[in-house]
Amino acid sequence: MRKLTADTSKASEPGEGAGRAWRWALGVAVGLAAAAGAVLAPGPAMTGACAFVLAVAAGAVGWLAGERHREVLEREIGDRSSELRRALTELEIAQAETVRRLSMAVEFRDEDTGAHIERIGRFSTLLAEQIGLEEELCERMVHAAPLHDVGKVAIPDAILLKPGKLTVQERAIVETHAEEGHRLLKGSSSAILNLAATIALSHHEKWDGSGYPRGVGGEAIPIEGRIVAIADVFDALTSDRVYRRAFALGEAVEMMRAERGKHFDPVLLDAFLELLGSSGPDAREQVRADPIAVADSALETFVTALQRSDAEMAEGAVAQAIEDGIAAVELPGEVIEPALRRLAELRERGEIDAERERAAIGIARRVLATVRRYILGRQEEPQALARIDESIKTVEGLLEARADTEAGGAARERGTRRAHALR
Repeated sequence: MRKLTADTSKASEPGEGAGRAWRWALGVAVGLAAAAGAVLAPGPAMTGACAFVLAVAAGAVGWLAGERHREVLEREIGDRSSELRRALTELEIAQAETVRRLSMAVEFRDEDTGAHIERIGRFSTLLAEQIGLEEELCERMVHAAPLHDVGKVAIPDAILLKPGKLTVQERAIVETHAEEGHRLLKGSSSAILNLAATIALSHHEKWDGSGYPRGVGGEAIPIEGRIVAIADVFDALTSDRVYRRAFALGEAVEMMRAERGKHFDPVLLDAFLELLGSSGPDAREQVRADPIAVADSALETFVTALQRSDAEMAEGAVAQAIEDGIAAVELPGEVIEPALRRLAELRERGEIDAERERAAIGIARRVLATVRRYILGRQEEPQALARIDESIKTVEGLLEARADTEAGGAARERGTRRAHALR
């Protein structure tokens, strides 16, 4: 508290501090003069007058002291409020980041490694800024828009990963992801997650009312949902899919123009197309991070995920690494196998137990299977698939070895107990 008080007093304006000191000096001087007068006064009238002046001076000095304390207290409260707002913002971002990792893990299976959700966040924020939404809302869009499809976590893999055309029943199940995402995110104390809940529910609605899940239209659709709808469709059209190649930018733009006033808010679509006109063919590009730094960061995050037995965090780490420029075929050598070696060292030092290590190996096996599906979907060179299969065999061998070790340990423990019982 003393440090805070000292700091805030230093923050005062020089002129303000000098004026306050002058008032203090004047009040004290008047008080002292009045006290002396009361003592030395020749008659009762003069003594009473001096006593009155002394009381006024004492009150003034007391008021100045109280005023000074009030100002310091106000600054302390202001500083604490700023710290609290900053802490709450950081907490909101941390909460959104946690859910974003889950979203990325889902997208890693369904789309293109989570790159889709990152681009949705970027496109949506740029469009929000383009139309002049409040700065605070634009900042929240960065974190909220990538969570638009988090409800897909509730969709069975057999449907989500189906390469062919979906049946009517399967399509209906997929469409439940909007309501599921809203259910997962709503009611939070975080403004970011509440914004994400609205986006999850509304980003598949259409301007003409023919969308889902609730069939609302026009301005009844929240503006954040209308923004993300445009960003989502644009990225889907300009991305490769298992069943088709990406459309060229110009072709995608014409397809979206045909939906002006039908699927899309016409004013927002015009603003988005104007934005694309200024960015040109680089609309989907972003600055790549240093590959060594990306690999190191992915490795540290992956190790942490394995230690926590957090499969979604592990998948999110490799998805982010691919989005940042690490080739999928490099993941075993750069991230997954080094992480398992790190875990083995921790096991030897007794910092994790056998059960935790076995769970970590199982998660690594799951992540490698996801990477394999990703490589298959992109129809990469056979050597890439062979490298992943080699790593999968290595991990499966580790799982078998740990199971044999644990079985042998259990047998020895039973033998020891039996020997003690026979004594």
